[in-house]
Amino acid sequence: MQQFIIFISTIFFVLIFSFFKKQSSMEAHKSVVRIFGYSSFISKYGPGEELKKIFEEKCDCQVDFIEASDAGILLQRVKLEGSTLGADLVIGFDQFDLQKALSEIKWRKIDLTQIDINPMIKGSLNNEYFVPYDWGVLSFVTRKEDMAVAPKSLQDLLKPHFKRKLALQDPRTSSPGMQFLYWIKKSFNESDYANFLQQIIEQAHSFSPSWSTAYGLFIKKQAPYVFSYTTSPIYHQIVEKNNQYQALYFTEKHPIQVEFMGIPSDCKECEKAEDFVNLMLTDQGQKIIMNKNFMYPVVKDVVKGTIFESNDDLVQNTFFEIPSVTEVESLLKEWSDARKGKKVAK
Repeated sequence: MQQFIIFISTIFFVLIFSFFKKQSSMEAHKSVVRIFGYSSFISKYGPGEELKKIFEEKCDCQVDFIEASDAGILLQRVKLEGSTLGADLVIGFDQFDLQKALSEIKWRKIDLTQIDINPMIKGSLNNEYFVPYDWGVLSFVTRKEDMAVAPKSLQDLLKPHFKRKLALQDPRTSSPGMQFLYWIKKSFNESDYANFLQQIIEQAHSFSPSWSTAYGLFIKKQAPYVFSYTTSPIYHQIVEKNNQYQALYFTEKHPIQVEFMGIPSDCKECEKAEDFVNLMLTDQGQKIIMNKNFMYPVVKDVVKGTIFESNDDLVQNTFFEIPSVTEVESLLKEWSDARKGKKVAK
């Protein structure tokens, strides 16, 4: 009897071992889709993990995310590691990266004709390689307790009351930082822009390397105003049930940031990368991105019936442009000169 039990136990363990070995072998042979993205997109609080779960259930594949800390350095990481690690999809470019990305990396064409895109960002569909997946309007965010003295224009930011109270981002490493620099460039003539840039350097509380760092200073009340997205207060309303935050309306037109994704031409899992793009553009994918990124969906009418409709008035007072590589480089040089105390060329 004892020998029989030992025999049965041995058979049982052999079967269990074989099962797990087979499972492990199957996992090892699954195709891997490698997606480069910025940290807030692929973190457990961002839309990446939920999209990944949905995708893996259908694709019989594995999705691996490769992280860049901020959208501003995403292109650098793809250039340095994309060919080594293998990049099937890149998520997180904005309009300031597009021309440089086109000139430095080869991309696979994507059919954009099927996207029922929001009319507000039709201008972002002027290429065959990059697909928009969300967009946002930028301004300053503060607490309602500070609204009585809040700035109403860019020029107001230079008033003594706001000295060392503005949490800004470094445009060399942060996409919102670049948006702010471009905003002031487009809002003043050359002479006034040069003067404003040099003065705002002195007004700022800090220039953080990323949006998350700057917003953290604001949350900790180290700076009462932060350059951010007009949908940031919606995050606090939904997640924290906190209504104390407010986006500011300026007299100048506010900048729009559009975020894009693209498939490198040397992708290994190209078709699966396209499938992931298509998932992100379904109503389901767009709602996940909207409610995790707290940005507007690019697909028309997805926003209807949601809290995101509350910003419609501000959305009308916006502008969107895709600058050239030369223009971006010129802006960054002007920024560097101003930071060093050099006179900005007019």
